[in-house]
Amino acid sequence: MPLLKTLITTNSKCLFPVMAGVGEVLAPLVPDLLGGVRCKLLPPERKDEIISEGYGFDGSSCGFCLVNDSDLVALPDPSTETLVGRYRLFICDVYKAGERSSLDTRFALERAISRLKEHGLDMITGTEVEFYILKRGSSLGVLDSWRYMELVPDASSLPLSTDLMLMAHSKVRVQFTHHEVGPGQFELTLVKDTPRSLADRVILLKWMIRHWISERGLLATFMPKPFIDRPGSGMHIHFSLLRDGKSIMRPEGRSDGKAIFSEEAAAFLAGILEHARALCILTSPTVNSYKRLMPKFGAPIYVCWGIGNRSALARVPKHAAARDRLRIELRAPDPSCNPYLALAGIIIAGLRGLEEGLELPEPVNENVYELKEGELERLPADLGEAIEAAERDLIIREALGPELAEQYLKLKKAECNSYLRVLEQLGEDPASITSWELAEYLERP
Repeated sequence: MPLLKTLITTNSKCLFPVMAGVGEVLAPLVPDLLGGVRCKLLPPERKDEIISEGYGFDGSSCGFCLVNDSDLVALPDPSTETLVGRYRLFICDVYKAGERSSLDTRFALERAISRLKEHGLDMITGTEVEFYILKRGSSLGVLDSWRYMELVPDASSLPLSTDLMLMAHSKVRVQFTHHEVGPGQFELTLVKDTPRSLADRVILLKWMIRHWISERGLLATFMPKPFIDRPGSGMHIHFSLLRDGKSIMRPEGRSDGKAIFSEEAAAFLAGILEHARALCILTSPTVNSYKRLMPKFGAPIYVCWGIGNRSALARVPKHAAARDRLRIELRAPDPSCNPYLALAGIIIAGLRGLEEGLELPEPVNENVYELKEGELERLPADLGEAIEAAERDLIIREALGPELAEQYLKLKKAECNSYLRVLEQLGEDPASITSWELAEYLERP
């Protein structure tokens, strides 16, 4: 009997050889700095060995470090084990010479959580992950022409999105799914969780969506803005603060305006707004991200907060506040971000506001898209501006640590320079979605 047999699947167009007799493989995922994952596939009998000892990899080829000092080890966290099809997934911690690497983005979030606990606080977080489902081919054809929350009983999109939600729920716990504003655009909202567990589940969710959709001959993209004239895909992050298991978001009694918050919650949000421009390098990290942060498409462009105001950077959902479940929704993050770094930045910026006793400005209730330029501080207009803001604000070094911050910004500068070079060479319109962006972001991170 031949060792290999060829599997040809009509739906997935898969022509890869598959090991005969092998039911599953180990896929211990290493979250890289830019929000993607790297991985070595291993036979299932090595599971105990890999969980105990991990596996070595070249960190310089993944953007972690320089080639002359690049021996890193990926050690799977057994609590993250998830079987998706024939792939047994894990999220890995990154080690160097027997110790956690300071370049491990998961470790950066763990350090931020430790800082939070020093203040006697915990955080509950949630997120809405948006993405487009496209038909494979030379042009970007969308799966359907549905609109926001439409439920059309057709023979393709409805069963596909239903089965996708049920599959994802069985693996990472989904609160709900619905069709988004754009044609072929969907949202999966995850059940709320602690920050690190939520970030783990975002990494797993993106991988399993891509894999599951690809098996059906389609393409799922988490690119923030694949179409210039259609809504972008966000990854709004929701959070509330707790002490001893009880929310500290609201003061005693009911109040309006900024008094809706307790002093601690108000100072925490004030810290996030104070450092919002710098945080964009973590929450909206790509060239393409800033084509999503445009007026009229439901994405934020100004540094402000509001109550029920979806045009603001941060908002308090009215229905949650009315039920004494006060939470804050941050609308700048998009699904191209590294969730560990985004959450670490948010936590440290909030704690800085708490430690400095920053005062929260009054809420903005107007449609900010209709305000005159200069009335409010604007978010960065492009990746270059975001890099400059991050370099001027020490919050990024504080959140990531000096070594990780330096390496991350180095990668971001290289990304920005690569885009500008190609833009000059090809003469494409920077106001459009360029061929470089599609090649770089359509299928990653």
